[in-house]
Amino acid sequence: MSNPNKAKGTAFESAIRDHLKANGIPAYRPAQEGYKDVGDLHGVSPFILQAKNYKDLASALREGVDGANKQRLHAGERWGAAVIKRARKGTADAYVVMDLATFTEVLAELRQQA
Repeated sequence: MSNPNKAKGTAFESAIRDHLKANGIPAYRPAQEGYKDVGDLHGVSPFILQAKNYKDLASALREGVDGANKQRLHAGERWGAAVIKRARKGTADAYVVMDLATFTEVLAELRQQA
């Protein structure tokens, strides 16, 4: 891969996939769709995950959550969340983030099921 940032992103996506699979979650990386991007990781329904491995945490948060919210619609999933790489930390220490509106929906759903 000639683009080092793309290689870094692909490696992080693969590491997330491997971590989830090692914990019994059948995550996979779908084929890239371009304009109709469907997110970086699937197999985590009712979510899609958008991975961000940026030096600038604020940009990773903003672009990751916005992207996840848009891409979940393309993928036909209910919710999206961003997985943000932490500097000098392993994959399991990444942050999983969503906006408050999404969190509220998830929480309301979980409370209805309880």
